[in-house]
Amino acid sequence: MSEKEATVMSAVTPPVFPETLINEPKQTNPAPNIEGLGPLSHLVGTWTNQNLGSTDKGGTASPYSYNIMPLPVTSVPAKYILKNFTYYEEITFSPINGNAPNRGGDYNQNANVLFYEQRIYFADGPDKDKLVHAENGSWLFLVTGTEAEGPYGTTPVVPHSGPIPQQSVLTNVAKQISVPHGNSILAQGGIKGYPNTYINNGPLHIDDYPGNVIPSGINQTPYTTKSVGNPFPDLNMNPNQPLQHGVNENPCVEYIQWGVDTENPVAKGSVTNIPFEKQKANVIDYNANYWLQAFTKGGEFTQLSYNQTILMNIPIDGTIIKFPHITCNTLTKKQ
Repeated sequence: MSEKEATVMSAVTPPVFPETLINEPKQTNPAPNIEGLGPLSHLVGTWTNQNLGSTDKGGTASPYSYNIMPLPVTSVPAKYILKNFTYYEEITFSPINGNAPNRGGDYNQNANVLFYEQRIYFADGPDKDKLVHAENGSWLFLVTGTEAEGPYGTTPVVPHSGPIPQQSVLTNVAKQISVPHGNSILAQGGIKGYPNTYINNGPLHIDDYPGNVIPSGINQTPYTTKSVGNPFPDLNMNPNQPLQHGVNENPCVEYIQWGVDTENPVAKGSVTNIPFEKQKANVIDYNANYWLQAFTKGGEFTQLSYNQTILMNIPIDGTIIKFPHITCNTLTKKQ
């Protein structure tokens, strides 16, 4: 076998994006609970990396994305390495035919549910098109309301003295994440401006990344030197650059913004890790920001930008250093 033939045989087969990654049971009554999802209803469907608008960037060959991934390695001088890369993905959001009421005895908190399934692939390097990450989970849009006395229907209702407390706009969104590294995450937040002015006029401006990407007290050379594990050193200074370039290349007319954080001061979430992860790269915090974009007034929201930060405690020479694992991408809704 020639070297050329071996290379061809070992090449990764690019994925074929399905219509949807989730197949909910067919049911017409009750219908999928899309209305109850509030602003999150615009997510329903499948999103992938596609060229943005009339540009030639944003697709699987040149996505507006980046991943910063530090890992502990005791045998190298810095005691850690980076595995940074660009990526593309497919993600499906699917409503269920109902909701999940949290029964309080005198009134409910209704969790309107949006399941999601995600697949992420390398967009560069020798493993281009290879699956690098997968996860699933759910988004919840939380509202309060009356509680039915019986297990069926909506009436009669349990009496409640006085008005039912309204769900806080700071905690009406929750994200539940299941990551097959042995991590489970629960984070809460809210829709910016909800319920009155949550649809904002464009164009969208995304600020620089709000924090230090490179921890202090370590050898910072792996972050600043171009290498096989750090192909784009300039992006380490501001990981939001791909998002900024994407929204500038394809400016929107309207957008919706929200975020979630396990360290939300009014609704502290949680992170759970298996023992190996606790020892090597213990996840302690998760936060993420999302921007849904439309390109006509009152039109469909067809572009989604996000960034997320996972903070990990990594031991470096006997000292625990807090490293951020950062990802960002801009996606287009499949029609």
